[in-house]
Amino acid sequence: MAKILIAEDDPTSRKLVTHVVDSLGHCSFVSPNGRHAWEALDCGNNFAMLITDVVMPDMDGRTLIQTLRADPRFAALPVVIMSAVVGVSEIAGLLKIGATWFMPKPMDRATLQEYIERSLK
Repeated sequence: MAKILIAEDDPTSRKLVTHVVDSLGHCSFVSPNGRHAWEALDCGNNFAMLITDVVMPDMDGRTLIQTLRADPRFAALPVVIMSAVVGVSEIAGLLKIGATWFMPKPMDRATLQEYIERSLK
């Protein structure tokens, strides 16, 4: 069982992602925005991976990834970033700054499940 942090401000998306994580036997922890997620990671909660939205209040997903990758403790943390509002060049930019995978919204359960399984091998 792995601890997986989910940074998502949309209640519907948050519920769907949490359901997938929990149904795989992992423990999901939810943050309503990037700042809260960063604080949870920074406190040493030993999360195995992060699943985050791009557009969130307080700290967006892009800033969250940049903050993580600037800290050596999180250089290898798998990060799935998801969004319904970015184009191909934005996706490439997110991957370039350190996202491990991109997943479009609405979320595809099989894709998310595959990313989780691959991250935790």
